[in-house]
Amino acid sequence: MPLIEQHLQEIQRQAFILPPYFDYSATFLWAISGALLGARRGYAILGIATVALVSSTGGGLLRDGIFLQRVPMLVRTPVYLYLIVTAVVLVMAFGRRVQRIPHLSAIVGLIDAVGLGAYAVVGMNLALAAHLSLIGVGVVGMVNAVGGGILRDVLNREQPHMFKPGTIEESAALVGCVAFLTLVNLTSLGQFISAWATIGVVLAVRLVAIRFHVETKPLTAFQEYWRNE
Repeated sequence: MPLIEQHLQEIQRQAFILPPYFDYSATFLWAISGALLGARRGYAILGIATVALVSSTGGGLLRDGIFLQRVPMLVRTPVYLYLIVTAVVLVMAFGRRVQRIPHLSAIVGLIDAVGLGAYAVVGMNLALAAHLSLIGVGVVGMVNAVGGGILRDVLNREQPHMFKPGTIEESAALVGCVAFLTLVNLTSLGQFISAWATIGVVLAVRLVAIRFHVETKPLTAFQEYWRNE
């Protein structure tokens, strides 16, 4: 596809950048997740599309607009919009069948976990290409990974999921960021292999946390305050 080839040529003019399918795959996975959430909440088509858009590109918008200070990729190429529209159409067309899939929530959680790792990798890779400090690279990776989820929760008038106790998710992204920076700087694996390893680490952490019910807890010293919330 000419659009994808043009995008690939653009990013290859920078420092070493991971192949665009990392970004495209994460965008599509989170768009599917967001569209499913919007549909299950009973939103109209425009609402479903909006939730899918925010879920899949919110982190990238924060990454580009605030930290990397460049025109967001969402408006520089239509590929992302094509992916989001495709995700929404699939949910609309096969939504009834999707709802009958056993363990749907677990499958959506798995999709989120893979997208979480991929987005963390994409953000850190772009930050490395922009020659940010290692701490800055980690921050951009986390924002890219969890920013869309936070914006989605705010849009749905909910407390951001990462702020609440529960099975570790955002913590898995943090582990992935540390793993990626460690592999890139202390091994000879290179960014491509380190990226796949990081996605695997994030997925493994999430699966272990779900299997063994590893959860974050609120501070009991402040129990009298948060119990009343």
